[in-house]
Amino acid sequence: MAQRIISIFLSTPSDVAEERRALSSLISEINDVVAFLAPERNVNLKLIHYETNVYPNIGSDAQDVINTQIPIDYDIHFGVMWKRCGTPTKSANSGTVEEFERALAHREKTGKPTIMFYFSNEEISLPTTDEELVQLKKVMTFRRRLETIGLTAAYPTRAEFRERARIGLLRAVADLLRDDMPARAPEADAVVSPVLHETVATLARQYDEIRKEMGSGPTRTRRMAAILEDMKAEAPAAQGSLAFLMSDNSAGHRLAAIAILQVFPSRQHVHWLADRLDPEQEKPFISYQAAMALL
Repeated sequence: MAQRIISIFLSTPSDVAEERRALSSLISEINDVVAFLAPERNVNLKLIHYETNVYPNIGSDAQDVINTQIPIDYDIHFGVMWKRCGTPTKSANSGTVEEFERALAHREKTGKPTIMFYFSNEEISLPTTDEELVQLKKVMTFRRRLETIGLTAAYPTRAEFRERARIGLLRAVADLLRDDMPARAPEADAVVSPVLHETVATLARQYDEIRKEMGSGPTRTRRMAAILEDMKAEAPAAQGSLAFLMSDNSAGHRLAAIAILQVFPSRQHVHWLADRLDPEQEKPFISYQAAMALL
C-alpha cells in the first residue's frame, strides 16, 4: 500500500512558540503510535512550517517568499493565535491572516484544505505599549470574523493546548482517512443482534466495578488494560452485539464496543469513536482506546 501522507500547515505569529513545539511533538507521537499499532495503514502526518520548509530568497516581501515556496496543496491548515496577530504584509494584517485567507479561498474553490483555528484564552497582562494594544485588537477582530464564518476552538491555558489539539487533530485526520476509503456495500455490514455476548458482558461489569472501586494509578490501569485485551479476544464472537454496546450507558459496554472496533475497523463508526475523545463524555482510559481504534 502506498504511503498516505497527511500534510499539516502550521500558521502562527511569533508569540506561540510553545504551542508550535507542542504540536510538533504531538504529531511525532501520533506517527509513532500509528507505526507501532497499525503499520498496515501506512499513514504519516507531516508538519509544514516556514521555519523548516522555506529557504531564504528574494521576493516582494517575506510573506511572498513563504507563499511561493509553500503551495496550498496540504490537507490541513492549522492556525493558532494568542495576543499577537503578527507582522503586517502588503495585503493583510499579518502573515498568519494572509495564510488563512489563501487557504480559505482555495477551500472555497476546491473543498480543501480542512481549516482548524485555535485561540488561546491564557490570561495576559495589561498592554503597556500602543503596539501591544494594536496587536491585541487585531487578534480580537480576526477572531470575531472567524466565529461568523465557522467554528473556532479555544484552549484555557497554554499548558492545555496539546490535549485540545490532540482531540481536534485526530478527528480531522479520521475524516480525511474516511474520505479516502471506498464506499462499502451495505450487505458487507455485520448483522446486528440484540443479544449481548455473555463473556463480553461479564468483562464489561468487571471494568465498571474496577473503575468504581479502585483508586486511580498504575495497578488499576493494568487491570483495565487486561480486561480490554480479553474483550479484543472475544471480538469475533461479539460483533453482533456492537450496536447495543455502543448505545448503552455502561462505560464497560462502550469499552467493549471500542475493543471490537480496534479488531475490526469500521468506516461507519468513525464519528462515534471521535465523540469518545471528548473529555466531558468519557474518562481518559476509554478516550485513549478510542483514539487507538481511530488510528
